[in-house]
Amino acid sequence: MIRATFIAAFALAACTQPSAPAQTPPPPQSELAQRIVADLARIDAELAAEGVVAAGISETVDLGGGLTVRPIDVKEDSRCPANVDCVWPGQLVLRADVSGTEREITLGTPLETPQGTVLLAVAKPYPFNEWPTTELPIPPYRFGFRRG
Repeated sequence: MIRATFIAAFALAACTQPSAPAQTPPPPQSELAQRIVADLARIDAELAAEGVVAAGISETVDLGGGLTVRPIDVKEDSRCPANVDCVWPGQLVLRADVSGTEREITLGTPLETPQGTVLLAVAKPYPFNEWPTTELPIPPYRFGFRRG
């Protein structure tokens, strides 16, 4: 009986041992990676701003009044990289299902629909001429929409 109690107590103690703390990846070291991390944080704040509804590719957002948007794919992303001086700022053109109709939405340009105006207000990630993928993976696109 004492032996069974000892084994049960030992087994129970083994189950309650604290686990090792989770390993967090080291922060990016290069100046470029740190700049990109700061830029991604800024864009995340814009995506979370009041009145902005965020979605990734194939996610549907409801802007109210029957106005829905589901990004399908990025048709063009010729935005000037953040770490380059460009003559033209470029543009991002998104192919999306807007309230059941396939449309193209350009970043910063209002799109009129029978259900109301939609604006693609923000897009993540912002392009950089170089991306230190060994330090920082390129995140998937996220888009912020608002009613116009």
